Amino acid sequence: MIELEGIEKTYVSGEVVTRVLQGISFEIEAGEYVAIMGASGTGKSTLMNILGCLDIPTAGHYRLDGTDMVNLDDEALSQLRNRKIGFVFQQFHLLQRTTARKNVLLPLIYAEDYPENAEEMAEAALEMVGLHDRIDYRPNQLSGGQQQRVAIARALITNPAVLLADEPTGNLDRRSGAEVMAIFQQLSAGGRTVILVTHDREVAEHAERVILLDDGQIAEDRRVDQPRDAEQELTNLTVGEEVYE
Repeated sequence: MIELEGIEKTYVSGEVVTRVLQGISFEIEAGEYVAIMGASGTGKSTLMNILGCLDIPTAGHYRLDGTDMVNLDDEALSQLRNRKIGFVFQQFHLLQRTTARKNVLLPLIYAEDYPENAEEMAEAALEMVGLHDRIDYRPNQLSGGQQQRVAIARALITNPAVLLADEPTGNLDRRSGAEVMAIFQQLSAGGRTVILVTHDREVAEHAERVILLDDGQIAEDRRVDQPRDAEQELTNLTVGEEVYE
């Protein structure tokens, strides 16, 4: 699904040259659940931008489904991004004056052909994240965790091959974070390719594989023997709340 070969990213400002990514190479198979982890300043956000076709590398090759992104112009990148990649960010980026349904519909506005069944697609996406009863609620009527689930539904409505999530639990409490991680695990179990970018080791351990960045290079690339079970964490939290009451 994804192949990175010798990816470099360098920024030049006057006489100052900053090498952010240095020789990044790895492959991600379709259906893999991968966490890219690193402290602030290690290059993980830059790498996510390249994976999401929001930026292009200074050198190297990035192939998505066999297509080399480096050779595409801005219009082709935009079309591919809309068709193949779904984004979930730490900030929910929802339109505050419109409903969950209409927020989820937004990516389809930029699609080449607006589907006749777009409304049904939005409802199905919201049902997938457990918000079938909040379809006509506005963001200010939803909790932080519910808003992030709307953002996930929005990312899924185009049925992307890859879901990119950048610090998706960063603004959430523990329970809401566990709910979001449970959705990602369900999507992965259903065959979706999920790439999670985080600085939090506990969040990363929900994935099947962790790629650790340090100073713009891959310091570690390992399989997780027993990924954390978000569904079990939710159950434990519920039991704890019952005991507390």
